[in-house]
Amino acid sequence: MKQSTDENKKIQAIKEATSFLFHKHYCENDVEAIIKLFDNKLSWIGAGENEYDMGTEKISSIFRQFAGRIPKCNIWNEEYHVIDVSPDIYICTGRAWIATDPSTNVYLRVHQRITAVFRWADGAPRCCHIHVSNPYSEMTQEDVGFPTQMGRHTYEYLNQCIDEYKRKIKEQTEILKRLSFEDSLTGLFNRNKFNQTMQSFEMASFSQLGVACIDLNGLKKVNDQMGHSAGDSLIRCTAGHISREFPGKSYRIGGDEFLVIDTELEESAFRKTISDVQANMAQDGISVSIGISWRCNRCNIKEQFDEADRLMYRAKAEFYSSYYNDR
Repeated sequence: MKQSTDENKKIQAIKEATSFLFHKHYCENDVEAIIKLFDNKLSWIGAGENEYDMGTEKISSIFRQFAGRIPKCNIWNEEYHVIDVSPDIYICTGRAWIATDPSTNVYLRVHQRITAVFRWADGAPRCCHIHVSNPYSEMTQEDVGFPTQMGRHTYEYLNQCIDEYKRKIKEQTEILKRLSFEDSLTGLFNRNKFNQTMQSFEMASFSQLGVACIDLNGLKKVNDQMGHSAGDSLIRCTAGHISREFPGKSYRIGGDEFLVIDTELEESAFRKTISDVQANMAQDGISVSIGISWRCNRCNIKEQFDEADRLMYRAKAEFYSSYYNDR
C-alpha cells in the first residue's frame, strides 16, 4: 500500500505543477518560476505557430521574452488528468478557462488546453515537454464591446489568425485533392480520377459522348533496351500530345494506357482530333494503338469504355502481328 500512496502523491504533485505553470504564466507572468520547473531536456509547442525542440537553455530564453508581456488573467474550472507511462514518467493533460482581468481593459476569454510531460527526479517533478493549445472558435467577445483600442486590435488580430489558418487549410486541401487525382509522371488525371469520373458519368445524362483508349506500342522494348528513364520520357511525350488537344479530358490509367473522355466534340471532330494526335505522335517516332467509341444517343460511359478498349486491343494485335513489329 505504501507504493500506491507514494504514487498518488506523485500524481497529485504533477497536477499541482501543471496548474502552477498556468497560474505563473497567465496570472503572475512569473517566467523565472516556470523555468525552475524545467528538466535538463525540454521541448515546447506553443499555442501559436512556433515549435521549439532546442534544449532547456534556449527555450528558457524564449520564455523570458514573455516577461511583462502577458496581461493579467483569471483562471477557473481547472481540470487535470495524469497517467504514468513508464517508471517516473508522467503525462498530464488539462484544461481551464482563462480570461483577462477587467483591470487590463483587454477582453479575451479562452478554453485553454495543456499537455505536459514530467520526469520525477530528486523527489520532485521536472517538466520536459509542454504543448499548449486553444481553439480560437471558443474565444468570446464580451457583450460590452472593446473600451480600448488595445482590446479591439487584439481581437482583430486573432480573427486574422483564424482567417489565415482557414486559408492555409483550404490551400492544403486543394493541393491534396489535386495530388490524389493527378498522375505524378505526366500531370494527366490518374486512375483515381478515372474511377470517380466513371461513377459520376454513370449517373449523368449526355447528348453525346466520345471515348478513346490509347495504348503505347513498344514501351517494354524501350525500357529493356534504353532504360526506364527513357521509357518515362516516352510516356511524358505521349501524354503531352494528348493533353494539348484534350486539356482536362485526358487520363493515364495504366503504365502505357491513356484515355480521353469528351462530351463536347461532334463525332467527325472527335475522330479527326484523335487522328491528329496520332499523326503528331508519329512525327516524334511514337507509335500507339487507338480504339474509339462515340455516341449521340444511349450514351453509356462503361459500355463505351469497354468498346473503345476492345477496339484498341484489336488495333494493338494488328500492329504486333505484322512481320516488322513481331515481338
